[in-house]
Amino acid sequence: MRRALLVLALATSAQADPKPDPTPVAAPAPVAKVETKPGPNDAQAKALLEKIVAGPDRAARTAAITELTKIAPTAIREIDEWLARPHAASVEERRAVLSTINASVPDAKGKFKGPERTTGKERKADDDVDWLVKLLELDATLPGLGEVIADVAAIRALSASKEMGAAQPIFDAAFRDETMSYRDECGRYLRKMEPYSIPALTRESAGKNDRKRYATWQLERIDRQEPGKALAAGAADELVTIAILDVFRTTKIREAVHAVWGKVNDDRPRVRAAARATWMDYITGPPPKPAPMKKLQLPGGKLTKKEKPLWLTYRELADNELRQAANELLHEDYPIEDPMSLDDHDRRVSDVKVDLLEVTKRLFEYYDGERTKQDGAQWSAAKAKADAGDLATATAMLDRLIAQKPDVGERAGIAKIYFAWGKSLEEKQQWADAAGAYSKAHGIDPKGGNANDALAAHHYTLGKSLEAQGKDGGADFRRAIALKPDYAPAKRAEETSGGGSPRPIWMLYAAVIAGLLAAALFAAAMVRRRAST
Repeated sequence: MRRALLVLALATSAQADPKPDPTPVAAPAPVAKVETKPGPNDAQAKALLEKIVAGPDRAARTAAITELTKIAPTAIREIDEWLARPHAASVEERRAVLSTINASVPDAKGKFKGPERTTGKERKADDDVDWLVKLLELDATLPGLGEVIADVAAIRALSASKEMGAAQPIFDAAFRDETMSYRDECGRYLRKMEPYSIPALTRESAGKNDRKRYATWQLERIDRQEPGKALAAGAADELVTIAILDVFRTTKIREAVHAVWGKVNDDRPRVRAAARATWMDYITGPPPKPAPMKKLQLPGGKLTKKEKPLWLTYRELADNELRQAANELLHEDYPIEDPMSLDDHDRRVSDVKVDLLEVTKRLFEYYDGERTKQDGAQWSAAKAKADAGDLATATAMLDRLIAQKPDVGERAGIAKIYFAWGKSLEEKQQWADAAGAYSKAHGIDPKGGNANDALAAHHYTLGKSLEAQGKDGGADFRRAIALKPDYAPAKRAEETSGGGSPRPIWMLYAAVIAGLLAAALFAAAMVRRRAST
């Protein structure tokens, strides 16, 4: 509704001022791009790209392309540098190659020729275009063909890597003079690698000029320009969600305020922390540039007597989010700004100020308090199950609780339940599961009363698990004994480990000593024999 009112106000604003509207907020500070590091397969990637250029036939190139795609996740920097290299073939030669397959190629200024409006069916067909198949069918002697195929293969390999750090090199390739001809292909494969391309595209959409327009268009094509949808697309990958939130933090995209606030109480601790860090950057620091003011057009053609802001800045939007949340959760009664109001007598919210930091702190404390209550309820339910003897259900409930809150309290009590579950599994000779339960008992409370026993039991049951698979568990048995010298089951297991029969250590030492003596006697005999000859 808020967005609709904003559009309406812009459409009906007074036309007296012919000058274009200033930007909604001050230009954001440059955003640090994801830095890629040298990879272990850089040299191999370069060799494969050179092989693709050399050809000479389709089979050789196809094999090299397949191998390049496999190693691309560990050679992103090298592939990026390859795309940025000075090309042997001229731009004109490579554009001519693309023309032979009817590829969409921009002019020298990066603009495309063609119909401005396309149907959904036409856009779908554009997404399905495969340059590489057509290029591999061309005459191998065509000037510049090898480099075009290698460049396109590099772009596709970066996209197929599904690495967030690979999106920026593809985007940059669309704007370099040497590779601008591939701009259509770059956009196609940025869209194909969604959601991993969303952080880079969102960051670039907050920039300027052609890069901003290009990034915004790609986000629109995948329906991820709206910040809430961008976060939803990355929901399955915590690292993608965190990266998107960090882009919001550094760019201060004002449309993202509501989406960021929606994550400050996320179930995932790292996402919650990233959202809160982003939120704090929205409400602190220098204020953004105020929105422009205009008299808005009233029904009937008249204008408002007072000038109205055409939008709220990100700081004002954050202010409204806090007011609304405080009203709902803390039972406050803060008025909320309506910048689209056509009432000349309305009282602006700025007259009723709130301390953004103080309200934020109270709301975070409220969320954390409610979460603590929920955690306490989950712990109580799990303990009740354990007390009733249902350790399987109790530990499953605790697994979910710890996944949601790694810093959960009641660690000593939780460790005891895991320890008891490990003992139950050990008695059933379910060695691998028992080792896992003992490991959790130690990990949740590494300084607790049962911590050493839990770690020793973990190694003992891990050794038994290896032994059950026909492997040697001796090393784990010895670790268990080192942790707990009077651990009788581990001692017995260690004595029979390896071959399944007793293997007294003194016999091993005796065999080694006997072997050394025999070698010494043999050496002495050889010395005497040589001396006598």
